[in-house]
Amino acid sequence: MVRTTLSATLAVGLTLTATALLAQGPPAGRGGPKAGQTVEKIRQLKPDLYMITGGGANTLIRVTPEGLIVVDTKNPGDENYNRVMEEIRSVSNLPVKYVFNTHHHPDHVGTNQKFIDAGATVIALDALKTHMASDPRTKDIPGRPTQTFAKDYTLKFGGATVEAHSYGRGHTGDDTMVYFPDLKVVMVSDQITDANPIVDFANGGSAVEWTQILDGVLKLDFEIAIPGRGEPKTRAEVKAFRDKFATLVSRASDAIKAGATRDTLASQVKTDDLGWMFNAAFYGGLYDELTKK
Repeated sequence: MVRTTLSATLAVGLTLTATALLAQGPPAGRGGPKAGQTVEKIRQLKPDLYMITGGGANTLIRVTPEGLIVVDTKNPGDENYNRVMEEIRSVSNLPVKYVFNTHHHPDHVGTNQKFIDAGATVIALDALKTHMASDPRTKDIPGRPTQTFAKDYTLKFGGATVEAHSYGRGHTGDDTMVYFPDLKVVMVSDQITDANPIVDFANGGSAVEWTQILDGVLKLDFEIAIPGRGEPKTRAEVKAFRDKFATLVSRASDAIKAGATRDTLASQVKTDDLGWMFNAAFYGGLYDELTKK
């Protein structure tokens, strides 16, 4: 009986160790870069609309007879830009004429300047240009938007229509939803994520207004929503994410009404059923928003 128990224990231990090693991935310097770090092969989503993952945030490419429209330009670096252009050239030799940025973080604006140098106009919110210039992570990245707008913008080019909408603050203070009405596709950027939602409070982000943005998105006629990273989402998935975030904020509000303080809020908000875990800084920012401090 003792031998059997020891053998079983040893087997379980070896299994757990192997599982942990697999979860960690290959050791540093072996097995190549982690998934998502390099620009991947271009994928067609709909006629004349393509997506490139990896190397930063998802990039969308709309092909028109007069040139291309790109949404988000990945992390800084010549390699990222060159790989993106290599993938774009595999579907069209026409020049990139317009670039939209969905917010100012480095993985979304990193190679803007390369597109500008090649003749493209970079379009973004006024607030995006402001935050890009002041955020320590982006203030030294060249390629600030060359054309800006306050809230809503419509581009008609090459027979295509692209709408850009600011519905409020969420992930940052300059979140922009980019919508292709004829294809029923909307880029929602980091307003939808497969991981924990991140609120950049230092740059105007808001947990309280987050669902307001998704409410605006849900008023659009779309079939596919493209997150900043990860796979395309359905309308139902956008709605489910919106409701889950609303639940989080509601629970936090109820906890504060019941006496939770800035220091105790984290321990008084249930999130395990939501599949999310947040650090103390998130709860501090959320507490300040809900108490308007």
